[in-house]
Amino acid sequence: MARALRLIGRGLALLGVLFAVLAVRAVTSSRAQLQRGDVLRDAGNLDGAIIAYRRSARWYAPGNPYVPQALDRLEAIATEAEAAGEGERAIVAWRSMRGAILATRSVYMPHAERLARAEAGLEQALATPERETRRRPAGVTGEPRPRLVWTLVLLAGWIAWTGGAFLFAQRALDEEDRVRGKSARLWGSVVLIGFGLFVIGMALA
Repeated sequence: MARALRLIGRGLALLGVLFAVLAVRAVTSSRAQLQRGDVLRDAGNLDGAIIAYRRSARWYAPGNPYVPQALDRLEAIATEAEAAGEGERAIVAWRSMRGAILATRSVYMPHAERLARAEAGLEQALATPERETRRRPAGVTGEPRPRLVWTLVLLAGWIAWTGGAFLFAQRALDEEDRVRGKSARLWGSVVLIGFGLFVIGMALA
């Protein structure tokens, strides 16, 4: 019993470290894209800024302060474009805002209020006679919801990552915490590959 509890403790500790690494990666990437968007926006490259802000918003992690900032900037560009009569840019910005939020949903929908504003803004931006043909039968046209293939890659990566971490703690360490070379290489590789797939899936889903 004591050995089982020790192994579980190791697995949980390792998972905690890995989740911390993932969170740091998400926050730093989101911040970098937000800063890039600000630079592009200040330089007058609003189309490039929209892309950078969308990427920043897609690096979602609970508590990441840069995601709401990126969404707010997308919303500001959309409303400013509407006021300036730049309908096409407004549509792109609203779509980017909506798509970024939908891409980060999991068991719950983050930023639901912003999503509602993005959908309302996109609906209004498309509600002109010359743009009616751009609507899809399902409703408002926007970025596609998370892509199935990359969502499956994300889930497979998460399973391999977390399962490999537990098995690493259980099989790659002996009772005296000494590393078993062959098992450590095997399950360590599973953890790294799973983590890589998870990150790739999260970025592309």
